[in-house]
Amino acid sequence: MNTVSTTCNLKTGFKATILLVDDEPLILKMLDCFLVSQGYQILTARGGKFALEIVERQNQPIDLLITDIRMPDMNGIRLLEAIRQLFPHLPVILMTGYTDFELVVDGLKQHAFDLLAKPIEFEHLNWAISRALAFVTTQRLELQYRIRLEEQVAKQTRLLCNQLEELQQAQRKAAEVDSLKREFLSLISHEFRTPLKGIMGAIQLMESVDSEPDDTSSSYLPILKSSVDRMASLVNKLLTLAEARSSTKIDEDQIGTISHTIEKLTERFKKKAKNSGIHFKTYCEGMPNQHLKGSWDAVQIIASCLLDNALKFTEHGNTVTCSISFEIEEQHKNKGNIKLQVIDKGKGIPLEKQGLILQPLTQLEHFLTRSKEGAGIGLAIVRSICDKQGGNLTLESSPETGSSFTCRLPFTMVET
Repeated sequence: MNTVSTTCNLKTGFKATILLVDDEPLILKMLDCFLVSQGYQILTARGGKFALEIVERQNQPIDLLITDIRMPDMNGIRLLEAIRQLFPHLPVILMTGYTDFELVVDGLKQHAFDLLAKPIEFEHLNWAISRALAFVTTQRLELQYRIRLEEQVAKQTRLLCNQLEELQQAQRKAAEVDSLKREFLSLISHEFRTPLKGIMGAIQLMESVDSEPDDTSSSYLPILKSSVDRMASLVNKLLTLAEARSSTKIDEDQIGTISHTIEKLTERFKKKAKNSGIHFKTYCEGMPNQHLKGSWDAVQIIASCLLDNALKFTEHGNTVTCSISFEIEEQHKNKGNIKLQVIDKGKGIPLEKQGLILQPLTQLEHFLTRSKEGAGIGLAIVRSICDKQGGNLTLESSPETGSSFTCRLPFTMVET
């Protein structure tokens, strides 16, 4: 007869739930009463089949199974095999009054937790149960830890995915804004250029008239011409900045020489420097007549922006120098860098401001109080072109000592 939940000295707040299985009623009753007295909840079954039924229908989890090996309906080894299919980690303690070596080996193969010899010693039984329940506790803590860890990993993964999606959206928006900026610069510059051409044409017509202009027109004409020149320079720089910040590289297949480039820069800026009372010097270094292939347009634009900036902020009587040289890379015979350096003796730039001035439309002085004209575009053009062409730009400066801008762009030697 199958018996469930014997209650000898039943207590509340059980230590654990143990299923006892034995076909001998006296042993079953004795173990039941002892374990209940130790604070355990006990379920009993008189045979392996009855025990399996209890396990299958039991709502409350069983913490430990203690079973006899030799039973007529289903022995303990077969019960252990069936239990392993349902609960792989449930600890099982085997009991036997026989020295059946083969059954003991079978039990060990099925990962029995322990083996007790009959007659059972209660002290030994308590020790075996304590070890088994400690194993159960460890298994459950490990399972809880694994579940919590998986939940945390899943939560963090979801959070990272959301952050990545937000970052990608922000990058897309930034790219759209950047594209709109370039389109705006290009559009507004072209719109400026159309009326500028009309104004400049009118000035040329006024200058070519044979009759002598009156005093009023004579006084306004230089102001008008200066304003047009300033606006034309701004438009050209805006267009250059829009092109410099686009994704397209400037033509890199141009062939030229350092000496020719220096001549063009000297011719272009010597008059401006002379009118400002500034000593303008240029130098060719490192194979000035060697034919080199690269983006000479980029060199011209960068040099022009740096020289405009240097002449603007250098006072009367000081010096601005421009030098261009070719540096061969050690590991290549025909590859190297064009080194362009512009040095001025102007006011200089504080260290904390040196990164700021390379941003577009940025100047050190406020636009209401600054003494020099300009929109803060030139250096932004230089940095954008250097980055796009695979070069680099360095700045050395300190207040009241001047500034030195050095740009390097990749070039290759042309065999002649």
